[in-house]
Amino acid sequence: MAKILLIDDSRLIAPVAKTILTKRGHEVILAQDGLAGLEAAKSERPDMILLDLTMPVMDGYQVCEKLKQEDSTKEIPVIMLTSKAEPADKVKGLEMGALDYMAKPFDEGELVARVNIHVRLKELREALEEKNRQLQEMANRDGLTGLFNHRYFHEQLSKDFLRARRYHESLSCILLDIDYSKKFNDNYGHQTGDVVLSTLGRVIEEAIRDSDFAARYGGEEFAVILYHADQPAAVHVAERLRQMVEDREIHDKDKMLHVTISVGVATFPHEEIRDSKKLIECADKALYKAKENGRNRVESY
Repeated sequence: MAKILLIDDSRLIAPVAKTILTKRGHEVILAQDGLAGLEAAKSERPDMILLDLTMPVMDGYQVCEKLKQEDSTKEIPVIMLTSKAEPADKVKGLEMGALDYMAKPFDEGELVARVNIHVRLKELREALEEKNRQLQEMANRDGLTGLFNHRYFHEQLSKDFLRARRYHESLSCILLDIDYSKKFNDNYGHQTGDVVLSTLGRVIEEAIRDSDFAARYGGEEFAVILYHADQPAAVHVAERLRQMVEDREIHDKDKMLHVTISVGVATFPHEEIRDSKKLIECADKALYKAKENGRNRVESY
């Protein structure tokens, strides 16, 4: 079930609450004062905290406030436990970040019900956050190749360029295009063309580091961001990628095919490159130079 941290200095009520919740399958950790509770919250990362309002040294309001200020504990649900029934006390606790209140001495059924409700709400919130993360990931990906898409590439490069300029880091952009792609599609059809694009996406991922960034730029064109890579290093990666594509056998039904690519490289810092758009523009010029010079080659701006 859930891991619950109970912060309460009562030697009578705390063991009773632990017994009740343990019988229902929960793991209960006891802390007898606010300072011990804060340490336990950081180290144990419980699913929920039951927090007594009245304690010596540090009361429940202060503990709750510190929990909500700490990144590692601020999302943990807190239920305040108190013998006070004044509305002002409840309001203050809610303002500090508590989600709920229970009066002491509490009813066993009510304690279990409230804990289970908030555990379930936490699980639903986490599931929703994960689903949203997955949807966002899908929105940033190209459906055919699995690489990032054109829109996300520009968003990423814009941020990366600002960081590289600020910290005086090398940043390289590679643009590559399949040679004679129109003739290829006319001869073999777009379904085979899709197999080629999907295979090329995998080759690109094999050729670069996990920390680098690859995207389908559009059509038969792909883009790669290389971090902390100066011009010689970027050209080396581009040449390795070009050779890997040339050597790769592409199988589609009864056909075994080969393709080649033309590759353009641009690197920051460069006296002409002052923003991410210019970096792409320079890589694009190098790509066209590679095509003009015979294709299946790498050119650097």
